[in-house]
Amino acid sequence: MRPVSKDHGEICYPFIYEDSPVCDFEIASDELCSRVGLVLTLELDDVSRDILRRLQPNVYHLNGSVRGKLAIDETQLQELYQDYNALREKLDGGFKGFVLPGGHRTSAELHLCRTQAKKVVRALVAIEHSGKRSPAPILFRYANLLANVMYALASYTNRVQQVQEVEFVSRSY
Repeated sequence: MRPVSKDHGEICYPFIYEDSPVCDFEIASDELCSRVGLVLTLELDDVSRDILRRLQPNVYHLNGSVRGKLAIDETQLQELYQDYNALREKLDGGFKGFVLPGGHRTSAELHLCRTQAKKVVRALVAIEHSGKRSPAPILFRYANLLANVMYALASYTNRVQQVQEVEFVSRSY
């Protein structure tokens, strides 16, 4: 589809009319970055705030790494792994099952970041399956790790706020 207007004020994003999953990926990662920004306005301990402040710009670097120059490398991946492992250590390995999203307000927002990170991964998969582009493998690794970090941050925040997480036991599996 072609833009219905050429007026700069009536086009929210230069690629919005593009028939490509790349645009969907960019919008999904933009939403993740915005959700992280929202979480940064909430009550956070210093550890969580530091992790989120450092990873937020990398979400935008991830965003541009399919259409433009690859801006996520092993350095950013390893830094995120260090954060993930530090959180898991603080959580004594973490919850062994699955929990119902929620608890403290900040944890609930972090769970929304987790699900949005999964949408980013799925958008990368859609790009790969389209055959139009082949995203670098590190982007899949980084986006998957982002989802896991958000889960760990949500659990860690509930622990810091002394909110008991509610285990979910599936009747389906």
